[in-house]
Amino acid sequence: MVREKRIHPLKDDKILTAWNGLMIAALAKASQALGVQAYADAARKAADFVLKNLRTADGRLLRRYRQGDAAHPGYLDDYAFLVWGLIELYEATFDIAYLEQAVAMNREMIEIFWDKQDGGLYFTGKGNEPLVMQKKEIYDGALPSSNSVAALNFLRLSRMTGNIALEQEYEQLIRHFSAQVTEHPIAHTQLLAALDFVVGPSKEIVIAGDPALDSTQTMINAIYRKFLPNKILLFRPQGSEGKSLARLSPYTEFMVPVNHKPTIFVCEQYACQAPITDVDQLEAALKE
Repeated sequence: MVREKRIHPLKDDKILTAWNGLMIAALAKASQALGVQAYADAARKAADFVLKNLRTADGRLLRRYRQGDAAHPGYLDDYAFLVWGLIELYEATFDIAYLEQAVAMNREMIEIFWDKQDGGLYFTGKGNEPLVMQKKEIYDGALPSSNSVAALNFLRLSRMTGNIALEQEYEQLIRHFSAQVTEHPIAHTQLLAALDFVVGPSKEIVIAGDPALDSTQTMINAIYRKFLPNKILLFRPQGSEGKSLARLSPYTEFMVPVNHKPTIFVCEQYACQAPITDVDQLEAALKE
């Protein structure tokens, strides 16, 4: 009772785009690994809030939201972290809208922050407050750096869409920071995760089938249970959604169910194994 009479400390209750991006990624990954739908639902709710409330009329991301007011053009970490979250959320829900948003936002991020002369991404860019000197963040500490997260985003989106230009952006980025990383690798662990993705082996996994069938979910769960950090995962349904994915990822156009069974295509560098329609075969393929 006595404490209630004292002036309460101020509360920092603003909503930050970048931090929500990290949370969305964590919740979506947890949903896949643990099979808890509530985590995916929470990630979806957060992503929908950010995409609706933290953007300008022309789609530019904003930095923060508080009490109905969204303000300040987003910085690099807002873009990179939210793209990461949207990629993970797509793989947890297979809602094509999140992958479309990730691709569009990643493209916008490059336009706003990319250093066309030397490679890499500035922390501030077009529309941000002009600074005497622009900086590029690469140190991975308590939070991963925005360039490191962007590097892995480039690789994953490249494999998801077949856009090889994004791998070239990755190569320019990592070349720009290579001397710094070589001197102190342990300070750049997120960037090394992107390098590990390139060294591989990495896998492109495409699921074709009817999401309403229990047999399809069984195959999806078999993939989720595996620790496969160097993978991308796409779901190719029939109908209009399947056509939407094929427009975004042309190499999936002819990946369709075999004999009306859910079918998995496991590929490396776009070279695919024979279609898999059996869970045991899938388990064996994922061990290779």
